[in-house]
Amino acid sequence: MPSMTRRGKGIAGLIILLYALCMVTVSAQESDNLRIAADPATQELLLEAENLLAAGQTRQAYNLLSPEETRLAGNPLFDYLYGVAALDTGRLSNAIFALQRALAVAPSFSGARLELARAYYDAGNASLARPLFERLLEEDPPAVVRAVVDRYLVAIDAAAPPTPLRRFVPNVDLTLGYDTNANGSTADQQFLGFTLAPQNVETSSSFGELGLGFDWLLPTSTQFGWQLGARVSHRANPDAEFVDSTFVSGVAGMNWQRGTFFGRAGIEGYWGARDGESNESYGGLDLLLGGRLNERWDLTFGFKAGAQRYDEAIEVLDVDRFLYNLGLTLKFPAALLTLQAIGGEESEVQDGSPYGNSKIGGRLSLNAQLGTSTLMFASLGSLVSDYDGLFFGAAREDTQNTAILQLEFRDVFTDGLSIMPRLRYIDNESDVELYEYDRTEIGVMFRWVGN
Repeated sequence: MPSMTRRGKGIAGLIILLYALCMVTVSAQESDNLRIAADPATQELLLEAENLLAAGQTRQAYNLLSPEETRLAGNPLFDYLYGVAALDTGRLSNAIFALQRALAVAPSFSGARLELARAYYDAGNASLARPLFERLLEEDPPAVVRAVVDRYLVAIDAAAPPTPLRRFVPNVDLTLGYDTNANGSTADQQFLGFTLAPQNVETSSSFGELGLGFDWLLPTSTQFGWQLGARVSHRANPDAEFVDSTFVSGVAGMNWQRGTFFGRAGIEGYWGARDGESNESYGGLDLLLGGRLNERWDLTFGFKAGAQRYDEAIEVLDVDRFLYNLGLTLKFPAALLTLQAIGGEESEVQDGSPYGNSKIGGRLSLNAQLGTSTLMFASLGSLVSDYDGLFFGAAREDTQNTAILQLEFRDVFTDGLSIMPRLRYIDNESDVELYEYDRTEIGVMFRWVGN
């Protein structure tokens, strides 16, 4: 079947590069737009990079531009040249982010659109490459460029995409930190005139957590794959040993994608112990359906159903859980912003248990790439739980507000090692004072992921 050979792609890339650079050169207005407030030193840097790329010296161009990404990201000509250099030296992720930035600032920059289409093609994402190539044909490019684009479109139509390789990905993590309320309890020492046991009063502690796990990815095509995963972790709280915990969790399921639609279906579960004694378990289904509304918006619907069970002494807490969420994701060149609506219910299993409840809430989260190896995650959420029964003779409704901020520095010291400082805050408001608490957790995770 027809496909783009390495030599063919190299010649095509050179033709596209010369075409794009000519477009920058011949249009003074476009050139001014692309060189946003560039000082003389920056102009000299960009000109040198252009010359290196035109001469086929892509590695030298990448080494010249890479140290300047933090300073010049957002200048579309820099992002274009850096994206081309990254693409032609095999750094597809860097190339895609840079070229997306260039188009976000200069939507009419055909050269950047062409290179982004090439990057998507090389990354195996024909569904994103095709519309970019087709739009370029609508711009009436020179015959030689049209021929190159036509070759890519023929390759997309005719070449059967290769099945991705199976991957077994082990991981190990160590988290160290401090928790202001390790047992998630009220700060009050008395309730309804009774003195609470120390285990039921807010207790702060440093903590250490060790985790081991793996993900096993078993694709059968570019559109379907199986996934298995498992994790075991233990958390020790030196000043609150009564809440030391061990958890074993696992997931098995499938992921699929067809056109603009995608989804997953699987089973998940965990077993947990507190202070060395078996405490709780969960098993259930996890479903997700999604669709791409356009190049920037995704819509998803998720559903979870399962059984939450506790040991005999506290089986009054047993519930059957049904949760759903509706999500809307906005995609930026180097970030994802997601808004979720959350709802559902937990049905009590034991007759007379007051722990059945309905839930409603929402969450706003941001995933952003701050550099080639730095990521940020931030989240704000609120969840209202309205309980069916009475607690100490009073109706109970809890509102739990959460905030998370995490940075991830990848490939620190060695490939696969990440350092992730993290801040988490929980504020649980309740009609019953016994269940009111706040909690702040500060920690740093050291995580290694195998290739």
